[in-house]
Amino acid sequence: MKDIKKDFESFANDTATESGSSFVLSKIHVDIQKELPSPWKVATKLGIAHIAGSFVTLMSCSQFGVQLFFDGGGLMHLFMKISPSFCYAFCGALYFSISFLIARITLRSDEWLMIARSKVLSISSLALVSLGGLSLVSHEVNFETGLLWLFGAAVGGELVTLIKSPSLWRARLRSK
Repeated sequence: MKDIKKDFESFANDTATESGSSFVLSKIHVDIQKELPSPWKVATKLGIAHIAGSFVTLMSCSQFGVQLFFDGGGLMHLFMKISPSFCYAFCGALYFSISFLIARITLRSDEWLMIARSKVLSISSLALVSLGGLSLVSHEVNFETGLLWLFGAAVGGELVTLIKSPSLWRARLRSK
């Protein structure tokens, strides 16, 4: 390991290749910048995944009184048997884990890395926008329920960002 470090130091200190190496490094830098995904494109794809996740979640869980299909309590009925606090937190976690799972499966690896590098910003901004949208549609949102829902959403989003690669799941399923 020390030989590699010495080789690198001698390369970095070599002044004879300075003009050539700076040209090569700038060319590599330009090529890398061309290949990086656009943050706006990644944010748009995350938003589309969140809309799809919202649709799936709101089909079965009437968060804050908003339910798209299926009359009755749905998952909310089961969660409320445990406690109302658990219901709001778990609904937020379910809501975000489905959205981020869809994003994790559909986004390319370099796009997912962009989200993973700024996951606090991604999760918090999407959670606040979602909670704002739900509070516009429903009258049941107050400080306590909103805070519990945000906590659940943050935990659910964070847990899904820990997933390494969906292709590993597919490979494991094929081997069984």
